[in-house]
Amino acid sequence: MCIGRPFKRKSQICNRKYTTMAYVVLARKHRSATFDEVVGQEAISTTLVNAVKTGRLAQAYLFTGSRGVGKTTMARILAKALNCLKAEEPTPTPCNTCDACIAIGRGDDMDVIEIDGASNRGIDEIRELRSNAILRPARSRFKVYYIDEVHMLTKEAFNALLKTLEEPPPHVKFIFATTEAEKIPATILSRCQRFDFRNIPTSDIVAHLKSICKQEKIQIDDDALFRIAKAAAGSMRDGLSLLDQLISSTPGALGEADVLRVLGTPPEERISALATAIAEGKAAEALEQFDAILLSGYPLEGVATALAEQFRNVMLALAAGSGSKLIELSESARAALVELTKAYTLPAAVHAVGVCEQLLRSIRGSSFARAMAEAAIVRLAAADKFVDPASLLERLEQLTGGTGAVRPSGANAPGRASPMASAAPASAGAAGAKKKPMTVPGGGNAAGAIAGAVAASESPASTRAVQWDFAWLAANWPAVIEHLSASGFGAVAGLLRSARPLAVDAGSIRLGFPADQVSMRTRAAGAMAAAVAEAMGHLAGRRVGCHVESVGQATGRPAVVGGQLIGGISSEQRRQVEQDPAVRAVIDVFGGQINSIRPDLELARVGQAPGGGAAADGTGEEPAATNEEVS
Repeated sequence: MCIGRPFKRKSQICNRKYTTMAYVVLARKHRSATFDEVVGQEAISTTLVNAVKTGRLAQAYLFTGSRGVGKTTMARILAKALNCLKAEEPTPTPCNTCDACIAIGRGDDMDVIEIDGASNRGIDEIRELRSNAILRPARSRFKVYYIDEVHMLTKEAFNALLKTLEEPPPHVKFIFATTEAEKIPATILSRCQRFDFRNIPTSDIVAHLKSICKQEKIQIDDDALFRIAKAAAGSMRDGLSLLDQLISSTPGALGEADVLRVLGTPPEERISALATAIAEGKAAEALEQFDAILLSGYPLEGVATALAEQFRNVMLALAAGSGSKLIELSESARAALVELTKAYTLPAAVHAVGVCEQLLRSIRGSSFARAMAEAAIVRLAAADKFVDPASLLERLEQLTGGTGAVRPSGANAPGRASPMASAAPASAGAAGAKKKPMTVPGGGNAAGAIAGAVAASESPASTRAVQWDFAWLAANWPAVIEHLSASGFGAVAGLLRSARPLAVDAGSIRLGFPADQVSMRTRAAGAMAAAVAEAMGHLAGRRVGCHVESVGQATGRPAVVGGQLIGGISSEQRRQVEQDPAVRAVIDVFGGQINSIRPDLELARVGQAPGGGAAADGTGEEPAATNEEVS
């Protein structure tokens, strides 16, 4: 006799429905009855079968996975395997004909207690469970407690369950099921054997639905079954429920059009026509196609979802081939996809998927859903007009006050030209927009000044890569450092970015650093000299000595010595450049990165702060605010 209030069991509700309804839904009528019949969970079935055969049964099992993948079905089969009355001991092949197997299959056996964790979540219910667990089963070998949605239990209820769960009476087994395993305390997880149920593959759902339709004498074509299985998204119960709905709504033979009508999904050929118009840049035609689909009665969200799925298939076909298993389409739809991919590039398909994802998030609950959808279609169809590289480059030029040079980001990335290469003017995608060649202190063109030197450095038999005299090095020092960085001497280039040559003789170079950096450079002079010798030797073909000295005062501003810029920019200036919208837009358009940020020479060449040494132009004024050149 049960002491206290009875549990609200899932089976009680089911029994009331069963006694008042003559029709049994397909999901219940065709529920798997043995381990072999469970679809899509073969690994779990094999493990449980072996556990029953060898007698290595755990005191508690945790079944996790999304809805409709077989957790409750597997729990009932395991309970039947433990308690089948026709077997003298637990068996992996329950008879399904004895009173215990039949009652467990219905969910109302007196020794297999199914509890809804959402409505029995408190500590009082768990205390009652503990008090009843000590009582032996009425007729079976084991008393099995199956708690569905166990993550809904309160913290206090979990704590009350811990001791019983760890050392239950020998006649008690626990089976927990949940869709949110991350909400279960670790102390509970550590006391259970966990089984993760995977989403059922579409092909498996199709095969199972076809078998059920054959048993039920339902006429349905393969494309319709595929549509149902795809809409089920890995849930067998969702697939069976949708099939039930389709049978009720459509008398006679069932086709793909009937499934699309029930799902609210537009036909694939109409979505393909919309995607093709977008690919061809025909915004007006794409909007007309979209309007026609909506007028046919399909919901806007369904159209957006179908369009996102179409672009996903295009992306997968371009990335992995049209025959990839990742693309779940019928054969006729796959052939149409091959034609559609000819109108797209992989970057365009990826961009389209992202736009559709943003659209789906924004239209839910929006009163302007259609306008947002139309805006997304126009954006995709006219994508090249929404990013004007010329205006972005002009914005970057404004950062340097019209005097600094601008080069596309990521110039040193693989497949792009070296910063030392000739910088020919190129169209930026709009009429009259031309990129300026990289400039160097003194107004010279760095690319043109040492293009021959670079070629020479690539050929051992050629002349020297650099002109070993002060005037040449002073004029081309930034470009020399860039070339060092591109040639694999990044660490040396980083050391030398704030330095400038002060003097050059036959075998050495004298470098000037700002006062706030010279002490560090002096301490590392030995290692730096060796590194500089190797790096400069790569360019000059000779061993080079290095001498370091202080120039100017540590003002936080760039200093100018001998007409040349010494120092760099502040962290605040760097942050402003990196976060500038135009800079970020250029990085997104050209797929690059910020390689270096340098102050504008013309604005910095006004002198140094008082006490910092003689000003380059003799004025003694402090340096002006700097602008940056982004490379």
